[in-house]
Amino acid sequence: MDFNFLETTWKVLVIDDSKLNRLVIKKNLAKLKMSIDEATDGIEGLEALKNTNYDIILVDIIMPRMDGFGFLSKFREYTGNRFVPVILMTGSDDLNSKIKGLQIGADDFLVKPLNEKELVARVLSLLRLKYTHDELYKKNEQIKKELAIARKVQEFIVPKVFPDILYPSISARYLPIEDLGGDYFDCFTLPDDKIALLIADVVGHGIPAALIMTMTKMIFQIYSSQYHSSSEILTVINRNIKKLLIEGQYITAFYIIYDNKNKQIAFTNAGHPKALYYRKSKNSILALDTNGLFLGISDSPGYEQKILNVSEGDRIFLYTDGITEIKNMNNDIYGENKLARSIIRNSSLKGQVFCDAVISDLQAFAPIEKRNDDIAFLCAEF
Repeated sequence: MDFNFLETTWKVLVIDDSKLNRLVIKKNLAKLKMSIDEATDGIEGLEALKNTNYDIILVDIIMPRMDGFGFLSKFREYTGNRFVPVILMTGSDDLNSKIKGLQIGADDFLVKPLNEKELVARVLSLLRLKYTHDELYKKNEQIKKELAIARKVQEFIVPKVFPDILYPSISARYLPIEDLGGDYFDCFTLPDDKIALLIADVVGHGIPAALIMTMTKMIFQIYSSQYHSSSEILTVINRNIKKLLIEGQYITAFYIIYDNKNKQIAFTNAGHPKALYYRKSKNSILALDTNGLFLGISDSPGYEQKILNVSEGDRIFLYTDGITEIKNMNNDIYGENKLARSIIRNSSLKGQVFCDAVISDLQAFAPIEKRNDDIAFLCAEF
């Protein structure tokens, strides 16, 4: 980071009813090519803040009309979110005054009569701090802008609607805890009147997880149409994604192929929470699972495929563990059983109305705004 902060012409406000004290400060700081404005009390100081963005303020404690404490209690109303360091000047080394000053906004102290070397040293120290703060603030604002762009890209990558899927009816919901998340779901057509249903969860959050999620989507789209079984696809995906992950990273995934001609689903689980299958004829839930390790941790993950017949009115619910692991104030987790009961209870609802009902049940258990993980689910209604 560039700390050559003296290349900047810093703007200084000196508030003191002593003309001599103002003169001492102005003489010493002007040597450093600083621009100095003066005020004789707190009221004049606040007026000055209306017209100029100062970089540092030196203010005396004892002044007529409005003293230094009065100024400190109000000046943030004028500087807003900008970091403007304040040096409080006092005629005594009174500890209580220092504590009070720090509590209401002072950053440092100078004892009068002023020592010129100490004055310069303390001013430069705080300006160096301000320079660092402002540089970090600019970079942070730039990161926020870039994250906003990345968030729009991710919203495109994680679909909200599925217009190309005519049957079954697909609905979904994604609630990341940060600007970018690592949960991912998708639904796309395959040859021979088949469709693929996918949900995945990248370990971690933020930019690294989002980047891995994007790569995962691309790899699934490249290979899914080339293989006929769900276990083959995940085996190929595992081999390719393993090359891209660093140590400690992995992905959980649940992959389903729906065969519309035979009215069957073929499914494989790669260390992901079990899919919940609602069987309308029995008004019950089946927990779907197979053998298989996380994506990206082994050359021999051991994926298997299972087959299940599908009937009209049935429903598949794929989700990430952000739902089942959410905790309430008693530290109880929501769990698979409560989620299953919610699916049964709301089985007469369709589409986004059903999704709203699931979220509402979850919210009744624990405030989802206080969750510590992303929430994502995909629902297919037959």
